[in-house]
Amino acid sequence: MSGMDIPEPALEQAARWFALLGGDHVTEQQKRRWLQWLDANVDHRRAWEKVEHVDQAFRAVPVKSADSILSAAERRRRRFLQGLGGALLLAPVAIPGWLAWQAGLGRSDLSTARGEIGEFTLPDGGRLWLNTDSAVAVRFDDRQRRLRLFRGELYLRTAHDPRPLWIDTPEGRVSPLGTAFGVRLADRRTWVSVDQGRVRVQARQGDADATLGPGEGTRLDGNGHLSPLPGALSNPGWRQGRLLADGRRLGDLLDELGRYRHGWLRYDPAVADLRLTGAFPLADTDRILDLLEASLPVTVTRVTPWWVTVTPRPH
Repeated sequence: MSGMDIPEPALEQAARWFALLGGDHVTEQQKRRWLQWLDANVDHRRAWEKVEHVDQAFRAVPVKSADSILSAAERRRRRFLQGLGGALLLAPVAIPGWLAWQAGLGRSDLSTARGEIGEFTLPDGGRLWLNTDSAVAVRFDDRQRRLRLFRGELYLRTAHDPRPLWIDTPEGRVSPLGTAFGVRLADRRTWVSVDQGRVRVQARQGDADATLGPGEGTRLDGNGHLSPLPGALSNPGWRQGRLLADGRRLGDLLDELGRYRHGWLRYDPAVADLRLTGAFPLADTDRILDLLEASLPVTVTRVTPWWVTVTPRPH
């Protein structure tokens, strides 16, 4: 599974192609471009085979599928919409500050538990995905469409609708202009990454204002500072229920994996710079840890199911 014998750019490209082809609305043009990339270089084919091999190994494991998780979320969404008659209203927030915003004060309309991924249809027909431990409030009326992200991460594929649409976060406002994009709250910043169309990002404090196009991203902090964010957010495969590793550091992957688990997931800094590639099913994070231990020079120690450490394997 280690990607050190394959050039890192090829591994990164293979992982991105894998995420794209496993997503929704893949076009024939995109398939042709993938075949051209695959045939252009022997390293491309080797990288693709490595990513595919890891994915196939996990498909043989009988775990709860991402489809079943999404289906359950959709059933809850339908019951929720029926109960409200299709009208989603956002109650005002009374307690100021980051902690109150993060907690959501019980006002979130749509949410996911830790380790859960949810897919929802908004009243305008747009598609909304929520990553692990996320919460959003929704307010649509005759004049506007508003989302408020309290915590976690969302991905939105907008619908054709003349009403203005925006997403509020603690640091600012994100206004899509007919697009598909992701927004994540992390490290007291708002992270934005655009796949299609254009997105405007405005700071709540100060005059910072930027318009992003496809493949662009930014981080917005509470002081109104914008900084470039290269490429996609940390795990572009999460909507398909996968954690993608594209030659990335083990430390970064474990940080991301910890978002989907209860309890503590710690690792020794000595293993943080190990590199790996693959596509891992988020429905069973313990299986991911088992495979890491079998494939890398690391030891996974489970003090309890909620206290896990990753350390170098003794020589």
